[in-house]
Amino acid sequence: MVTMEPDLIIRNALLSDRSILVGFMEALQDSEREYHENRPTGARIGDAHLAYLEELALERDGRIYVAESAGEILGFLVCFIEELDAGDLHVDARERKYGYISDLYVLPQSRGRGVGAALMKAAECHFRGRGLSVVRVNTLADNRAAIEFYRAIDYGFYEITLEKRLEEK
Repeated sequence: MVTMEPDLIIRNALLSDRSILVGFMEALQDSEREYHENRPTGARIGDAHLAYLEELALERDGRIYVAESAGEILGFLVCFIEELDAGDLHVDARERKYGYISDLYVLPQSRGRGVGAALMKAAECHFRGRGLSVVRVNTLADNRAAIEFYRAIDYGFYEITLEKRLEEK
């Protein structure tokens, strides 16, 4: 049984939310450091990375949504439109332009209460309103909780990226 967050509101982020979102970005970055060594600390990049994502959202018809309940911001999501170039003929033309979820963070104590799903639904509605038929999201391969969450809300595997470190031995 999932306990839903009472009186949950999904809205566009406001400038007055920014300091909270920087903290969320730092926490998200620090959690990703647990899964991959190439992630710098949240304190080092949180503010600058959020600024970069704010620009992308502006340039690419995106949104930054926050989830709020009882006046407290519980999480946020950054999304925007991505488009493959015309030379990417290996993908059907109808799917070369798609919605992309770049970042999703929910406070640990609010996870499993419908907050992340509500944020994802808001992004999906935004993309549907733009005539898109596909939404994509990436997660680090070892982040099993994120993979299980996305699978539970009907996201399926699309591509899998493998890497090899070319360090001198």
